Amino acid sequence: MSATKLLVLGVVHLSGGAHGYQVRSELQSWRAEIWAKIKPGSIYHALKKAAADGLLTEHAEPGNSGPERVLYRATARGRDEMVELVRDGLRRTHDPTMLNASIAMLPMLTRADAIAHVNERVARLEAELVEQAKWREHPNPDTPEHVRDQAELWAGHARTELEWAKSLSKRLSEGAYTMADEPGSWRTVPDHLTMDS
Repeated sequence: MSATKLLVLGVVHLSGGAHGYQVRSELQSWRAEIWAKIKPGSIYHALKKAAADGLLTEHAEPGNSGPERVLYRATARGRDEMVELVRDGLRRTHDPTMLNASIAMLPMLTRADAIAHVNERVARLEAELVEQAKWREHPNPDTPEHVRDQAELWAGHARTELEWAKSLSKRLSEGAYTMADEPGSWRTVPDHLTMDS
């Protein structure tokens, strides 16, 4: 749910306001159903829940020859929640869905903040690899051999992810992407949002 919540909040924020079908269309164009495991129904549920929690506002608008439509806008709380979810997804290991959603919204952070949280992920992965190496060197004799092989697979994934995270940190340090504290960032949205904060 956190990945869906993050992406829904992010798309609404980036749009300056969006209807549910617009959020769904945008996420479908990003192929989020594959890398974030998002189902269309969960998008509408996340919008309603975020509005109930005060993270989004709802504005009824007349539909085009049909029922009223709801326009969602991010509140200040919603924007703060979105930033915290990006931070959490960057530093938390073993949650690829949340990591993917955080990378999709990475430019919502300031450059220093993004680097700090990616570096925290690097440190956590390095510590986990040390623990894995100890376990593999001295496995419990009662642990089945195929489970030890599974640990080798995990260590391989972790090593690959560690190299990727180090590379991302380096690219960010060298100026990759336009971040939230820089001119032209994604976070720069129309001023009308301040009315709903």
